[in-house]
Amino acid sequence: MKTHRTTSGNLRKKANCILCLFVSVLLAASGNAAEVRSDEEQILKLEDDWVRALQNHDRESLDKIVAPEFTFIEPNGTSRNRQQYLADRTSHEADIKTFQNDELKVRVFGNSALASGLAKITEHRRGRCYRLILRWKELWLKNSGTWQVFASQATPVNAKWDAQFIVTE
Repeated sequence: MKTHRTTSGNLRKKANCILCLFVSVLLAASGNAAEVRSDEEQILKLEDDWVRALQNHDRESLDKIVAPEFTFIEPNGTSRNRQQYLADRTSHEADIKTFQNDELKVRVFGNSALASGLAKITEHRRGRCYRLILRWKELWLKNSGTWQVFASQATPVNAKWDAQFIVTE
């Protein structure tokens, strides 16, 4: 009888050790999973990083965010490639005083995503102060696990807009 108790006691100890090990592995895995951001959260963070990089003229950060094939359509309708965009945004010609992104939305479609929002910007450029409200849309693509922006367009929002769009034949 004594041998039976020892054997069942050993089995119980082994089962408890296995159970503890299993629970530890689950807890560790759930802790790591909590650290991994969703694609939407990653892009929202990159949007914040982009704003901060623009305010600080941070070329190194912008290089990571903006894809080599990047195209930007300016509020006036002109188009800039990556090199032109980065040259302008990292020069000290414009000093961004405030940059607030509102109405941020991200829709993820596998390895691509569309982001949109409303930017309220105050900047000083060539001795003048500009206050801009821009509605923007961006195309983000994920390559080897890293998101980069490939295309962006900023459209001015004019609260006093009163023109009708008329199509005549």
